Amino acid sequence: MTPYHQINKTKHMKVRVVFILLIIISFYNVFAQNTTNKKPIIESKNDSTDISSNFYNLYDSLSKYLYPAADIYKNWDNNKIHYVQENEKIEFDSIPLILQDSIKEIYFVQPVIGPITSHFGYRRYRYHYGTDIDLITGDPVVAAFDGMVRITTYERGFGKVIVLRHANGLETIYGHLSKILVDTNQIVKAGERIALGGNTGRSTGSHLHFEVRYLGKAIDPESIIDFENAKLISNKVVLTDENFDYIKRIKADKNAKVCYVKKGDTLSAIARRYHTTVSKLCYYNGINQNAILQIGQRIRVR
Repeated sequence: MTPYHQINKTKHMKVRVVFILLIIISFYNVFAQNTTNKKPIIESKNDSTDISSNFYNLYDSLSKYLYPAADIYKNWDNNKIHYVQENEKIEFDSIPLILQDSIKEIYFVQPVIGPITSHFGYRRYRYHYGTDIDLITGDPVVAAFDGMVRITTYERGFGKVIVLRHANGLETIYGHLSKILVDTNQIVKAGERIALGGNTGRSTGSHLHFEVRYLGKAIDPESIIDFENAKLISNKVVLTDENFDYIKRIKADKNAKVCYVKKGDTLSAIARRYHTTVSKLCYYNGINQNAILQIGQRIRVR
């Protein structure tokens, strides 16, 4: 058993001890009240129901201690990588999140130090929901924030992947790993080694695919992290609907009109043919005006 597993086991054991003590104290209080009452005790048919109810209320309160952000999320799922909130529209109206606070001992550590190889946003015609950081297979990957391991699995796209949930409601995802070093439901600290980097899943080279999500919705990691200097842009962030405008664009793209590049095509020629502008083509396709087009490449024109 690794030191991390020993720490995790000890923390859970402490919670169980506290849980048992609270139950004993509750029964002692009931017994003490009954013995000091001069009137005969008449047991109500609802007494067992009340005790059961109190038991589960206590269990729920301990669950909130055990699982981060239990007041924000409706469940703790060890199977689905992306959290889905069913039958409810999520609105982000100025949600403040603390990312780092030395007084409260809340810290950030960049998962991997290295150059960014792919950014959040469109990558050709597919949307890329994270930031890719270059590494060598076997390089250590660490937890960005304190949290609890929700997922450790292999998935066709992500390869070997870990999902951590954090107390402020954020979840971080670490993909294309070569080896996972933590277990599901394990508590980890910021900077703790959780995996080794790799090239598993749908990947064209060794790198870390790193995502940041809130209630299942992806956030551009570069909007909160200065990867070049391995630090947060700010210790606090306020999430608004603007952080998730890309979702509207993706939905609109499903009904978009596209063309495929032919021999001799340029952005200017395509813009004239479809009565639009080069700047709009660049915006629609996440490219710049000097982009080199490939024959057969899919270009959104509206």
